Amino acid sequence: MVKVADIQRRYRYLVEEMKKAKKPVVILNNGTPDAVVMDVATYNTFVERLNEFEENYLLAVADEGIKEFEKGKTIPLKKNQKLLDLIQ
Repeated sequence: MVKVADIQRRYRYLVEEMKKAKKPVVILNNGTPDAVVMDVATYNTFVERLNEFEENYLLAVADEGIKEFEKGKTIPLKKNQKLLDLIQ
């Protein structure tokens, strides 16, 4: 964790340390967490992992839906019927 005043005084040093550690830094304002900062490489890695997680989750949900359909556990919608009509 880093204080706002430390960022103002030692910006370049803190950025280099972030890059070495490859971890986000929490910025404190009056002792309270105020923001999180990370270098671009760490951010890109974070976004890639998040996208992979999202994709894997959606594939698992789709796979589960297909299995439910194959077991006959789904309810077909009638023409012009809305999904919300089934749960009201």
